[in-house]
Parts: sequence; structure tokens; C-alpha cells
Amino acid sequence: MKDKLAIAASILNKVKLPKISNEVAQLQEESMRPDPDVNVIAKCINRNPRLFTKFIAVASFISKKEIQSARQAVDILGTKGVFTVFFSSAIEFSFQSNKENETIINHAIKVATAMSDLASGVEGVKSGDAYLYGLLYNAGYIALNQYNPTACKECYLTSLMTPSFSTQKEMELFGTTSSCIGVYVAKKWHVKNSVYSGILFQQDEPAKCPDGRNLAYELINMLNVARMVVAEAEDNLYLTDEVRQRALLSMQNLVISNRDYIRAQKRVIQYTKDLRSFPKNTQSEESEAGKVTQSIHLIR
Repeated sequence: MKDKLAIAASILNKVKLPKISNEVAQLQEESMRPDPDVNVIAKCINRNPRLFTKFIAVASFISKKEIQSARQAVDILGTKGVFTVFFSSAIEFSFQSNKENETIINHAIKVATAMSDLASGVEGVKSGDAYLYGLLYNAGYIALNQYNPTACKECYLTSLMTPSFSTQKEMELFGTTSSCIGVYVAKKWHVKNSVYSGILFQQDEPAKCPDGRNLAYELINMLNVARMVVAEAEDNLYLTDEVRQRALLSMQNLVISNRDYIRAQKRVIQYTKDLRSFPKNTQSEESEAGKVTQSIHLIR
């Protein structure tokens, strides 16, 4: 693990991450105070008009209520809930300005949309936290796509269709994993521990944390379900037996009903229908991608 994290840090130092707005840090500082000032929070949210528009859309989706102002969002979501939603909005806003990672980001938004809806039936998980996790779970691929696009594509497609083999593929090509890189991204942006633990251990099978401080069990199981929700919403583009079996087991683990599943799928179709999917890989592309294994020098 130590070597993987060291290589992940080295790769991350060679790429440029999307910049998160200054308003995020200011809002985080205020939301952590014992008695946050609602007026300061509202002023912070309103400062960036374009980000405010994104925030209102995300807040309305997560709360399932029509929100029109920052003050109304605080009343409905609470100060800490508002920060999580605002942070998610800022990440999505920043990610979408980077066209090189468009399809990876689009898929994350679809997963986040599914997870946010599924969270309403999972005890102990807030919809805002689930949405944030869905946006960030594959953030490591955004860094890898800048570092080596061809190798990243091979790994990313593997993660969509056969997630259990993605770690092996990433280790072969990079000497580290997208999860290790992703957790550094999460730490860099000061994401709470309960969320980024789910990023680091997404290929494992963590046990349920009895006191709720670690949401890895819930988030990873919800991710498994969300993968199938999105795959079916995308006309079964990446639906495989592995994706299906993982989802069905996770539905049992979290007691997610077929009704919950169908509702989440409808919301993904409704809210993300304009987001372009990652194109199906061809055999020739896979062959070309495989050649990069010999040309990548791992950083030790």
C-alpha cells in the first residue's frame, strides 16, 4: 500500500486538477463554526452567479424540493448539508469545464444522481454525501487521463465492465490504482473521512462501521447498485454479468427494493439524458491500448 500511495502522489504531482472556487473554502470554514452565520453562508453562495445556478439545481435535486435561494437551501438542508451540496456543485462545475475528461465526468454525474436517490432508503447515509461520493469515486481517472490517456482508457473501460479486474489492470500499467490517486484528490479538497474512505477501499469488501463514522460499507454497496442503474439507463452499454451480480448482492446488503432501483433509474434518465456516454471500445482500440504496458516506466 505504501508504494502504491507513493506512486499515486507522484502521478498527481505531474497533472493539473480542476481548481475549486475560493467560495468553497470560505463556506467550509463558516459551516464548521459552532454557530454558523446564515447570512455569511448565503452571501458566500450568491457570490459566484454561475456556480449559484449549478448549486440551486443540485440542491433542488438532492432535497427533492424546489429551492430558489441560498437562505431557503440552508433552511431545508442545514448548514453542513448546504456545504456538502455546494461543494458537490463546485466540483461538478469545475469538472465540466474540462472537456478532455467529459465522458468520465458525465458517467460520475450519472452515478452520483443514482446514489443520491438510492440514499433516501439507506439508513445513515445523507443524499448529499452519496452525491458527493458519486462525483469523486472515479476522480483518480481524471488525473490518469491527463497522465496517460491511452492507458487510462483501457483501465477505465475495465472498471465499467469488470470492476474486479480494474485494480490488476491499473497496477500493470501504472504501479498504482485510481483509488489511491482518488483519495489524494479527496484529501487535497478536504473531503470528510467518511466519504474518502469509500474511495480508497472501493475494490474491497469493508465491514459495516457500527458507529457510522465510516460510510465505506454503505457507499461502496450503493456504488455497485448505481453502476447497474447507469448501465441500464445507457441501453445496457456496459452491463455485464459481474456488474449485475454485484448490484444484486449489494441490494440485498442494503435492503434496496426493486421499487427504489426503478425510481433511481428514472431519475438518472430524466436528469442526465443529455450527458454523452463513453463510447463502446473496439477490439482494435483494446489492442492499441494494450501496447502501452511495455512503454510505461513505473515510478518506484
